[in-house]
Amino acid sequence: MSCAHDKIEAALDRWQESHWYLHQIEGNYHDADALRYSMNAFIRSLREIPDMINMALQNHDGFPAWHKPIRKELELVDPLFSKVIQHRRHIVHKSMLKPESKAFVASIRGYTIKMQFGFYVDPFEDSDLAIKRFIERSEKEPILMQALAPDEVQVLALIREWHIEGFDEEIIESFRNAWIRVTTYLSDILEFLGGERFPEGLPPCFRDSRDFRYKKYHGFQKEVQENA
Repeated sequence: MSCAHDKIEAALDRWQESHWYLHQIEGNYHDADALRYSMNAFIRSLREIPDMINMALQNHDGFPAWHKPIRKELELVDPLFSKVIQHRRHIVHKSMLKPESKAFVASIRGYTIKMQFGFYVDPFEDSDLAIKRFIERSEKEPILMQALAPDEVQVLALIREWHIEGFDEEIIESFRNAWIRVTTYLSDILEFLGGERFPEGLPPCFRDSRDFRYKKYHGFQKEVQENA
């Protein structure tokens, strides 16, 4: 670890923590409560980084004056990070985090959607419960499953999208972009301290977001056909 890293070690640890929470968001995408808790933790950890930087380097020669416009650009000008701050304040001072949710029941092959229906899923409802509701409805209205026509190749799936209020971009993509933005901010800090910048872009551990948004269900179509 370089000397530059040593000076902001706590902030870099919080940055690594936010990275870990990003993967928790991915893994808990279809578990409503676990997803909200992971989002909350990600927002908290990312939001605290500028404060930790300021505390660590407040007595460093020339840093406060240099940092002030850099931090202002991040927190007030950048639309994504400013939205993160807004939601953090809401969580702390007003209420719990309630992301927006929309969903589709679909038949898919790989990432290709063959057919899909919009299907209401409450933001506090797990995807497994939602698909069971759809199956129960299909038992009364077999035409729904017949239209989807899932089989051994085309699999029944629940495609879910989460958004934070005021932002159209899906949360995995928007939170990854926020994390990249903070990574760029930290690179600027390291460069000021004489260190090297972080590599640009997402690390290879981040997979296609559809791996997490598309939850596949096998065997339900046979069950419905047998009960029809």
